[in-house]
Amino acid sequence: MKLTPASLKKKLSGPSLARDALTTTGWSTIGKAVGFVIPFFLAAWFGVTEETDAFFFAYGLILFFSVIFAPVVESVIVPFIAEAEARSEDIGRFVGNILAVAAFGLAVLAGLMLLSIKPILTVATRFEAAGIELVYRLLLISSPLLILLVLTSVLAGTLNAYKKFSVPAIAPAFRAVVVIIFTFLLKDKLGVYAIALGYVAGGVLRLTVLLSVARAIPGFQLRISARVSPKLRAFIKTSSYQVIGMAALSLNPVVDKIMASWIGPGNVSIIYYADRLYMIPCVIFTSGLIITILSHWSSRYQVSGREGLNKDLRRAGKKIVMFVLPVVLLMILFHRPLVNLAFGRGEMTREELIAVGNTWIFFLFGVVFYVLKQVYVRGFIVLKHTRIIMKAALYSTVLNVIFNYLLMTPLAAAGIALATTLVNAFAFIYLRASFQRT
Repeated sequence: MKLTPASLKKKLSGPSLARDALTTTGWSTIGKAVGFVIPFFLAAWFGVTEETDAFFFAYGLILFFSVIFAPVVESVIVPFIAEAEARSEDIGRFVGNILAVAAFGLAVLAGLMLLSIKPILTVATRFEAAGIELVYRLLLISSPLLILLVLTSVLAGTLNAYKKFSVPAIAPAFRAVVVIIFTFLLKDKLGVYAIALGYVAGGVLRLTVLLSVARAIPGFQLRISARVSPKLRAFIKTSSYQVIGMAALSLNPVVDKIMASWIGPGNVSIIYYADRLYMIPCVIFTSGLIITILSHWSSRYQVSGREGLNKDLRRAGKKIVMFVLPVVLLMILFHRPLVNLAFGRGEMTREELIAVGNTWIFFLFGVVFYVLKQVYVRGFIVLKHTRIIMKAALYSTVLNVIFNYLLMTPLAAAGIALATTLVNAFAFIYLRASFQRT
């Protein structure tokens, strides 16, 4: 086909996965870039202390519970909305149904967490009594964030289903700016409590922005309802396996922090700082891609079927290796100046910077596996075979504990990072093999 200005305009204006992936990646990079600088500010303002250990541990628990549900509803809601739109059903009532039921259930979950967390921390960690009390207070302040994160994901998934990718992609920047401002203004008076307050206030702003954009969609009228409708039951049934899988998989960061606390003071913070650097390439290479491929592949699957999806997965895998691997190798090669650039101007000592850098290297070994794993997960969501995703997550959680135990004694925090890489490699291999067998 001859490429003319008219055909090029038509191609760019039509439904293009490549175009949407690139533009969404760009918006997401901008949106999350601000979030990624938060640890740099925290490192400069607070350094590595028992207080930062307590905050990162508490924030990790909030993320653990929110990640169980947030990514699931954001992804699974897409094919349901596409189906409802094809059948001319009331999408606003369906989305409002999910929002109401999710808010109530998460409020109950947050209450149960606060009631049971102190005795659990006493047994599972080696924090002193004052440290456990600080973790509890930070959880009390941060608990609304659990509800806000999941409700935001419901709205983000709704916008993605309508192929309005830009606002959900850039919205994390709003929350991050609020966190930085709150922490800067209140850190001298409130210490690490200022960080927790900033995250909650930022979550409120992000939810408000997405809700405003969703209400502006033509033909979309949000109707809040707590009634468990038949469509909601079908949604819960489809999501349930992946929720269980996410619950198991989300244990890994919590387990990592618990086992890092066994090594000695400061190791929880080292794991956190290295993990933030590790997530930069992970998010850049997946944020736009996995959002858009789910929407586009779900539509194409209705036409081309399983064989077409298989071709899409193979094509995506080759391009991921081609683009991601060189970037990872460069990061490994220049890890020391990059770590010094990120954390070298604050309160960290030279030994702590070296420890963060060594831990980051072992995380980086798993970036390619992480991205490939995320793509195959989306392939199974298109097929609605979430049971396999659950199995991969359960196996990964068990392996993570085993690898952590074996590697953290000889390698300290870096051993925990290497365990994460090995788990990502296993998950990708398992998912790929399962897709071929399905």
